[in-house]
Amino acid sequence: MSQAIIDFCEGLKTTLLGVEDRLAKAKDSLASGAGRVEDEAKKHIDEASEQLRAFKAEAARMAEKVRAELPEGAGAAQEKLKEFGLEAQVALRHAAVFLAENAAKGAETAAAALKKGAENLRRETAVANRTEAPPSS
Repeated sequence: MSQAIIDFCEGLKTTLLGVEDRLAKAKDSLASGAGRVEDEAKKHIDEASEQLRAFKAEAARMAEKVRAELPEGAGAAQEKLKEFGLEAQVALRHAAVFLAENAAKGAETAAAALKKGAENLRRETAVANRTEAPPSS
C-alpha cells in the first residue's frame, strides 16, 4: 500500500477512536445527568404528593366542621329558602304581567301613531294630486 493510504487509515483510526471516546463520555454524562433529572423529578413528585395529602386532610377537616354546624340551622335555612322561592315566583309573575301590559300599551301607541301617520300621508297625497294642473296636450 502506498504511504498516503496508510496515513489515511491511521488518521481514520485515530478519528474513530476519538469519536468512540467522546461517545462513551457523552453516554456517561447523559447517564449521570439523567440520574440527576430523575432525582429532581422524584423530589418534586414527593413534594406534590405531600401537599396533596395535606390538602385532602385539611378539606376533610373543613367538611367535617361544616357538617357539624349544618344541622343547627338547616331546618331554618330550608324554610327561608322555601319562603324566598314562593316570594320570588310571585315577584316574577308580577314582573311578567307588568312587562306584558307595558308592551301592549307600547304596541297600541305605536299602532295609533302609524295609523295617524298613514292617514296624514293619504290626505297629503290626495291634496297634492287635486292641486296639480292636468297635463296639457
